[in-house]
Amino acid sequence: MSAVRVLDPDELRAFRLARLVSAEQMPYFMRALFAAQPVAAPGLGTFAVDAQWRLYLDPALLVGANAWPVPVAGAVLLHEVGHLLRAHAARAEFLPKPVAHVAWNYAADAEINDDLLAAGVGLPEGVITPESFGCASGGIAEDYYTNLVDPSAPSSPNADGDGDPGCGSGAGCPAVPGELGAGGNEVTEGLDGAEADLVRRYVAQAVRESSGKGRGSAPAGLARWAGEVLAPPTVAWDRLLRAVIRRVLADQAGRTNYTYSRPSRRGIPGIVAPAMRGPSITVSIVVDTSGSMSADDLDAAMSEVAGVLRAGGVARDRVRILACDASSTTAQPVRSIADVKLIGGGGTDMRVGIEAANAARPQPHVVIVLTDGDTPWPDRPSRSHLVCAVIGSDAAAGRTPSWASTMSVPVGAGVRA
Repeated sequence: MSAVRVLDPDELRAFRLARLVSAEQMPYFMRALFAAQPVAAPGLGTFAVDAQWRLYLDPALLVGANAWPVPVAGAVLLHEVGHLLRAHAARAEFLPKPVAHVAWNYAADAEINDDLLAAGVGLPEGVITPESFGCASGGIAEDYYTNLVDPSAPSSPNADGDGDPGCGSGAGCPAVPGELGAGGNEVTEGLDGAEADLVRRYVAQAVRESSGKGRGSAPAGLARWAGEVLAPPTVAWDRLLRAVIRRVLADQAGRTNYTYSRPSRRGIPGIVAPAMRGPSITVSIVVDTSGSMSADDLDAAMSEVAGVLRAGGVARDRVRILACDASSTTAQPVRSIADVKLIGGGGTDMRVGIEAANAARPQPHVVIVLTDGDTPWPDRPSRSHLVCAVIGSDAAAGRTPSWASTMSVPVGAGVRA
């Protein structure tokens, strides 16, 4: 395969036409279709995506004798963008290792294609659907994947991949040949995690607004996905963190402090005046990943993490996350919910995670613990303000330290209805 490059004018014109057709078919995908950045991947033999929202397009399928018809190219664009919207790359990280990438690609394809067919999109014949491997429509890729890797279940056609390059790293598959890196690139930089989250929310809102409007409305599966993306956190993190800012920094919301580290630009003859600086806080989130946390508990925890990331007054580069059962990971920066990697499954001791959070530098102003509450707590406060978000147990919420802030999160919060 030749090196990845920018599209030439004819290829770009054909891509734009296919994108226009796809946007007419599913207008609620408009933001994602225009956010994805196309590049030419000669010899790829298909379309694919990477985790930075780049679209890899074989130009022979856009122009020339072997080009796909425009409606087909548009349908495949919708399919590839579907991988990005549903965060299949990040979800593949949580599969049991080793990951069967071909099976995951089929499972992810099935999750997308049944909704595209329900929306009336003309996908090529023979596309993978849930029925291809004996499953019902409307499920999720993880369930399809479990069925595919189950040795007692009927196997999918071409389960070995048959040399198919798959849909790329943006779908949780191996990178396509010549895939561009995550950093700045002379071809195109792509999107970072925060930008991708923003696009997902725009699309989810558009899907919600189009649902139930008759012809042209979003399929039920997409409506459920949108509900998951837009599920509000139970805790009003915006208000809570602003209160903590006032308490920890002894400041008032919206006010600033004086500092001589950067003198004021307003020159006063003979006087060096201080500039103003706004308060900023560092937040560490400890997520209970012990064996007692159910899938619904973890869904609720991730919904609250997303709420913290969206809260005003907290810069995303000042949010860190730790996974903790009886031991803790180190604090890792997190800019997007897709960056979160949860490992664990053992016993429960949130004191370990809180200690690890406080050991990080710079030390956090706030440590938030998302847990089912079945854990011992520290005996004394640290310099960081502790927030205990207890999931699914009012009784456990009553056992948190008296000096900490405590709130209850209903089990199932963040789970799709």
